[in-house]
Amino acid sequence: MKILFIACYSPLINNSASIETLQYLNNLAKIEDNTIHLLTVNFPSNSIYYDEHIFNMLDKKIKLHIISGGKLFEAIMPRKAQETAVVTTSLGKAKVKGALKKMKKILAVPDMYLYWAFKASKYGIELMKKEKFDVMFSMHEPPSSHICAYKIKKKFPGLKWITYWSDPWLKDSTREGSNLIRRNFEKSYEKNVISLADKYIFVTNANREDYIETYNIKREDTYIITRGYDEKIYSDIKENENPKLIDKNKINIVYTGEIFSKLRNIRPFINVMHKLKLENNKLYESLNILFFGNIDDENIKSELSSISNAKVSNRIPYREALSYMVNADILLLFGNKNSKQIPAKIYDYFGCNGYIIVILGDENDPVIDVVNNLDKCSIALNNEQDIYKCICNLSQNILSGSKSNQIKEYEWENISKRLNSILKGE
Repeated sequence: MKILFIACYSPLINNSASIETLQYLNNLAKIEDNTIHLLTVNFPSNSIYYDEHIFNMLDKKIKLHIISGGKLFEAIMPRKAQETAVVTTSLGKAKVKGALKKMKKILAVPDMYLYWAFKASKYGIELMKKEKFDVMFSMHEPPSSHICAYKIKKKFPGLKWITYWSDPWLKDSTREGSNLIRRNFEKSYEKNVISLADKYIFVTNANREDYIETYNIKREDTYIITRGYDEKIYSDIKENENPKLIDKNKINIVYTGEIFSKLRNIRPFINVMHKLKLENNKLYESLNILFFGNIDDENIKSELSSISNAKVSNRIPYREALSYMVNADILLLFGNKNSKQIPAKIYDYFGCNGYIIVILGDENDPVIDVVNNLDKCSIALNNEQDIYKCICNLSQNILSGSKSNQIKEYEWENISKRLNSILKGE
């Protein structure tokens, strides 16, 4: 089977969507008779998002087609510290950062990759003429992956097109409050994509049901596929790596990922730490709390950093993040408010032996369908009382020698076989 795989977020970048792309690509490439071409965005090696280790994990049989996001995209892309232009004062840095954020909000419709989608689709059309692909597969998030595929499909209506919807598009909670012009633009594109696609894959049932109802999609054309973890990588890390911030004499609580304050409120967790320090100082002192990833609210970041037993770090390479997850006693997951999205991190966590505290974004958080009734997971509403109780209970489990197990059904190899069957039309 000859597959044209379209994804803005590929192993050239370090985020949860790129890891998902990496695993699908590698596992599809293992299947005999599959030939895979990846059409993606160029993230230069000096950008803060580039992760050489992830890129080197990509199966060498996969044929790469890397297209620039355009001069403006590359101009506003954050660079690694040693390679950025010198800005002499903190005030100057803040002004530049603020200006870039404002520019991004204005131009990023539906995201920062729309120019790439137009450019890449022209390239993809010529590639299709040459390669004559059996199937095209495009991954959202972000939406521009679908826009690129849509333009190719218009030129080749007989080409089978499978769309993957990790998140909602127009109804994503991060797009709430968008102006009317933007909403109409995105609504038009989403409708066009849905109308031209042949099959639809979703990560959550809530998102699937919403799209079926909104666009009158045939249920038999929709599928649910979850994400997963790579058992071989996890085993290798367990045997060979001891991350420096893990304290074997303490209970290690680890969070890896972004904190977008509009989606994830971590202040109740911060308040619980202050409460523990006053009410149960012995337990408090036994905790080693590690946060890795960007936090978009500087006040929240400062409050978290002020906790004496917490260490807050910026984004770290994927392999390093995995090593902290694998060596954690308790893993934190913050669900998203007002969203049908499930944080991909939960599936990474399923491959670890640590317990998981799942802090729901709200009472309707769809992650509950995945974690409910799992001994590995302790579920809390995002309030101090529930979080306090979870930390105390799981800490007692750990101190008594209790351990949690991996959830084998979420291994990537099994999940990718299901995707391959859908792509083949079985």
